[in-house]
Amino acid sequence: MHRLLVALLAVAAAMVSALPARAGDDLRVASFNIRYGTADDGPDAWPLRRDKVVETIADLDADLVGLQEALPFQIGFLLEHLPRYGATGVSREDGKTDGEASPILYDRTRFTLAASGTFWLSDTPDEAGSNTWGAACTRICTWARLVDLKTGRAVYHFNTHFDHVNQPAREKSAALILQRIASRAANEPVVLTGDLNAGENNAAVHALLTGEVGLTDTYRAIHPSGMSGTFTGFKLDSEGGDRKIDYVLIGPGLRATGAGIETRKIDGRYPSDHFPVWAALGFE
Repeated sequence: MHRLLVALLAVAAAMVSALPARAGDDLRVASFNIRYGTADDGPDAWPLRRDKVVETIADLDADLVGLQEALPFQIGFLLEHLPRYGATGVSREDGKTDGEASPILYDRTRFTLAASGTFWLSDTPDEAGSNTWGAACTRICTWARLVDLKTGRAVYHFNTHFDHVNQPAREKSAALILQRIASRAANEPVVLTGDLNAGENNAAVHALLTGEVGLTDTYRAIHPSGMSGTFTGFKLDSEGGDRKIDYVLIGPGLRATGAGIETRKIDGRYPSDHFPVWAALGFE
C-alpha cells in the first residue's frame, strides 16, 4: 500500500512539474475527451474511472477546459467534485439534455460568464439536432465569452468535436467555426479546443490553421516536431501513436508559453481513451 501511494504521488508530481509556473495573468487551457459514460468499456467503464478524470482535471489546473463526449450525468459529477468550475453547453440531440455535449468548464473564481451558446455543425447551425452534411453523428460547437474578474479582460472560448467518419463534414465544420469566430461580437482573444478526429495533415486542420482568423496550434508552437498521438482506445501499452487529433488552438492576442499532452495512468489505467492536451498562454 505504501509503495502504491508513493508511486501515485510520484506520478502526480511529475505531471505538475511539467506545467510551467504561473506568471501574472497567464491563462491555462485544456481539451479533454472524457469518453461517454454509458459505453460498455469493461474495466474502463465510467464508474471505475470517473475519480481518475476528476483527479486529472484537478491536476491540470486549467482556467478553461473544453470537454468532449460529456453526458449530463458526467458533467454533474465533475462539477460536484470540482467546485472550482462552472459549466456552459447543451446536449447535441435536442439542445437540452439529450446526448453528448461539448461543454466548457471555466474557473468561477477567475471568470464570469458574459455570454455563451451552442451551434450545430450543419447548414442550419441554429437548429437543434440538425445534421445536413452526412456526419455519422450530430455534431456541435459550444462557445463562451468569459471576463476576468480582476482585470476585466475578456476571452472567447470555442469547443467542438468533429465527426469521426465523414471528411467533407469535418471540412465544412472547420469553415463554419472559422466564420463564427470571425463574426464574434468583440475582437478579443480566442481559443479553440476540440477533438477534431483529424490528424495534423488533414485538410480540416489545415483550414483552421491557414484561415483568416490566424489560429496557431499551441502544441506545435512549443514542440515543432516529435511524436504526438492523443488517442489510445484504453490500450494500456499505447502512447497515443503519432496521430494528434486533440487540439488547443489560439488566435492573435495570445501566445503559447507551454504546451503538453498528459499521458499518465492512474492505478495502472488511463482516465479516458484520449489524452488531455493543455497549453499555458500569455496575453500579447
